[in-house]
Amino acid sequence: MESVGSPTALMERLGGLLRAGRTVVMDEFQRLPDAFLDDVAILHPSGRLVLSGSAMGVVGRVLGRKAPLLGLASPYRLGLVRPSDALLGLDAKRDGSNVPHAAYLRDPWLVDILQPGTDFTRALHKALGLSRLTVPALIGEIFLESDRSLSQVYEGVIRGLGAGLWAPGDLAQRLHEMGLTSNGASASVMPYISNLEEMGLVESLPVHGKVRKRAYRLPSPIMDTYYYLADKHQVDEVDRPLAEIGANLERSISRGVERFVGALFHELEGGQLEQAFDPEIDIVVTRGRKRVPVLVGEVKWGKYDQGDVAGFARKVEGMSCRKVFVARSPKAPRRVGDIEVMDPGDLLDIARTVRRARLPAMR
Repeated sequence: MESVGSPTALMERLGGLLRAGRTVVMDEFQRLPDAFLDDVAILHPSGRLVLSGSAMGVVGRVLGRKAPLLGLASPYRLGLVRPSDALLGLDAKRDGSNVPHAAYLRDPWLVDILQPGTDFTRALHKALGLSRLTVPALIGEIFLESDRSLSQVYEGVIRGLGAGLWAPGDLAQRLHEMGLTSNGASASVMPYISNLEEMGLVESLPVHGKVRKRAYRLPSPIMDTYYYLADKHQVDEVDRPLAEIGANLERSISRGVERFVGALFHELEGGQLEQAFDPEIDIVVTRGRKRVPVLVGEVKWGKYDQGDVAGFARKVEGMSCRKVFVARSPKAPRRVGDIEVMDPGDLLDIARTVRRARLPAMR
């Protein structure tokens, strides 16, 4: 690999490659001087240049008003791995042992830690120890351009979401009590939430049955688990033994699997994934402007009995759509009234269906 010693030498090397029709990928380009983008613009349309960056405001630097590359470059946000790809990429066993792995391996940096076939809970506990250094470092990298006080507000929002606060008003109150905002009104945190959502660190779902209300959460399973356990056990300050945090870790894994299964069904059905609180339903997928449910579901990755299936049936009794109950080890019967009782093998079949449907578009 050839190295360059200065921005000038880098620009000369880059210009030579692009004029030769080559494709060049440049990571963390925002660290280069401001004049870099002006020089790059002159090289258009030679070759193909992929600029990769993670810091806040990086898109605005490239595509903002009066930006040198405005009209010459197109943005692409690289998010988490698709659920179907994560599941099929692991060649998951039909006994369900790899479904939690697939859920968390939507964050590819965990590949070397969460090896398929390993005890998942113990492996994730090990990952949390590494996350104590990795996750805050990733967050700090993103807010490289922000001053320290802003970074604390953003981190406060992320911590609150990991703790389970999904409503802006609750987040605002928590940040105000911490002395990070001047008041506890939801308007005080919405600009920060919106920026985080634009960057892919936060996602919002419509609240089912409400016209404008949205629920906010962390899409990354490892970030959600890390900040949930930081709130419960301060794992961000010190490593905690598995025996101490095990119960809450299992709860977080169940939540990660539940959201993974919901995202997989969203891939299958399209439409809109929603959050339902009254009654509480794990998965709601709707379609159209009227947000008509096309699929509702419940996920039980731990122990369950037929009473759980019956309870789910009561909650969705008045909904005319597909109804699924997903369990790690389902009991007979596999159909209860209009409820489909599904297992991890069915999830694999859904992932294959999604992959086949996507293939024509990929060709």
